[in-house]
Amino acid sequence: MKERSGVMEKIISQIKGENLKKFRWFQEKAHEILNLFVKDYLIVYERKEEILAVIILGIMLKTPLSFNPFTAFYYLPVFISKNFKKADLIDEVEVEGERYFIYDAVDSLPYVKWLNEVLTTRKAVEFRSGAKLVPYVVKDEDIYKVKRLSNKSTNSLTYLRKDEIIKTYRKFAEGINPDLEMTFELKKAGFENVQDIRGYFLYELPTGEKYTVAMVVEYIKNEGDMWQYTQQYLKDVIYRRTEGIDFTEYVREVKEIARIIGEMHSKLSFTKIDISQENVEKILESIKGNFSKLLAFVEGKQFDEGTTSLLDTIKDFGQFIFEGLDEFSHISLGKYMRCHGDLHLEQILKTERGYVIIDFEGEPTKPIEVRREKISPLKDVAGMLRSFNYAAYAAYFNYLEKEMKREDEEVEKLLISWEKEVEEAFIEGYLKAVSEEASDVLPKEENFLKVLALFKLDKALFEGIYEVNNRPTWFKIPLKGILECIEELKKPQEMGVSYG
Repeated sequence: MKERSGVMEKIISQIKGENLKKFRWFQEKAHEILNLFVKDYLIVYERKEEILAVIILGIMLKTPLSFNPFTAFYYLPVFISKNFKKADLIDEVEVEGERYFIYDAVDSLPYVKWLNEVLTTRKAVEFRSGAKLVPYVVKDEDIYKVKRLSNKSTNSLTYLRKDEIIKTYRKFAEGINPDLEMTFELKKAGFENVQDIRGYFLYELPTGEKYTVAMVVEYIKNEGDMWQYTQQYLKDVIYRRTEGIDFTEYVREVKEIARIIGEMHSKLSFTKIDISQENVEKILESIKGNFSKLLAFVEGKQFDEGTTSLLDTIKDFGQFIFEGLDEFSHISLGKYMRCHGDLHLEQILKTERGYVIIDFEGEPTKPIEVRREKISPLKDVAGMLRSFNYAAYAAYFNYLEKEMKREDEEVEKLLISWEKEVEEAFIEGYLKAVSEEASDVLPKEENFLKVLALFKLDKALFEGIYEVNNRPTWFKIPLKGILECIEELKKPQEMGVSYG
């Protein structure tokens, strides 16, 4: 099959936009896809019946909340073949009377061998536009096998060998990806609970702009992430509830994880800055904006009775969101600093030697400049507490589905009690760790719980927007969380916590 740029571009431009939405790495599932085009490409190899290429794919999109289209760019290794094969099929198209199959090549051995060769030889590869894929080596190591590691991530994780994986950043964003940047910073600061980096790749334009497209990191042998572990644990809790359950062992693990996160924040506290009134107003505006977006996304959609009831209750708090929250406009938020930015149970690996924190790129659906911003470390704390809440209700809904029940008050109360005990243990363990080295990054003790509730509410609203557009069967989980956060904020001022 002869490679002609015009034909290849026609092939790619005919991909049906809806087909991209089946892939986890595609982040604009709620948007209307108007057009696809090839922004740039390089040919890895060209054979009679097949091309292996790396494409910078441009996608013109329109958000449901705006009439103005915008363009997102994705890094996409592809096979373009005349033959059907067992692989990640993106689409099947016809161009100039010939049929072509388009496959995602990110997990393919030929692509990974080529990428390894680029890294090993340290030789940049040129794209059609003159831009280059430039390798940066941190340490030398060979790669000899490849398979898909996980399909849960918005990025793509490909298993290379027993001690390395390659992480591909699909969506183009200018600059060094926060994941690469933060992992380097933490390693340099002596924080051991992160992966080692072998090397990384940048797409560099002649004009000087750079985009992180991939990072090769240590593969850490693990027992799974803490989300998987917690779901199995809660499943056992539910089915052994008549025996009497003691949460002591899980609480012990939570305290250790909290200690590690506190140490991480202490190591990053050298990035701390004082904040202004503008920073406080920004978090309040984020909550109000996410509240409005959530209501816009649910407008006209049909939900079951329970979800509809939750939404109606949330709508009734509109005045509190848009006016009542203003009473917090002068609250002290502590200091801002670089943080993980999207911390939850899936980002923590359970290993024989402890716990490892991964994926420091922040919330991947947000613009990269937002993900690079300094923020309160309580954003990470809020993310963990929301994740415990998710874990409890995910286990509950899975139980109801399996048992074909509409509700089970006994089981729900059991899981809520687990969540509350775990939440208290996490906060206690975190405060003990961070206050020893960097207590000044935290808000005043009397404000701690209110500030934490603000970040939890912002997170829950963001989760609601995601779930209604991507995973509506879980939509109830953030809705319940939104109501709980509002109730916390409406409660009279409490004594607070003690850092001493």
